[in-house]
Amino acid sequence: MPPGTGDVPLTVFQSLPVDGIVIVTSPQELVSMIVEKAVKMAKLMNIPIIGIIENMSYYQCPDCGKKHKIYGDSHIEEIAKEHGIPVLAQLPVCTDLAKHCDQGTIELFEGDWLDAAVNQIDSNK
Repeated sequence: MPPGTGDVPLTVFQSLPVDGIVIVTSPQELVSMIVEKAVKMAKLMNIPIIGIIENMSYYQCPDCGKKHKIYGDSHIEEIAKEHGIPVLAQLPVCTDLAKHCDQGTIELFEGDWLDAAVNQIDSNK
């Protein structure tokens, strides 16, 4: 769903049985404000929050392995702690992943960034 607290998430929460949600965010400062609003809305509607995933957290140089925070420092840990939500994953900007998405070959991509998140989501069933 689109981020935030607009008509789409509200309609889904009111219309469909939802066992829980995962909030996906990015490191920009403004986004943390939107995440807080989404958390408050989910809590008001008694929708369990399984966890939070941060997309575009960093870029890892393929030559030296150093992580670069191209969108600035993350505040995901602080936001998660404030709301009692576990951080499930922090995903890098990955050109290989983007290439597979564009080519329609996502099933061939090898990456383990979401393994722990999937296990956590699966354990919530």
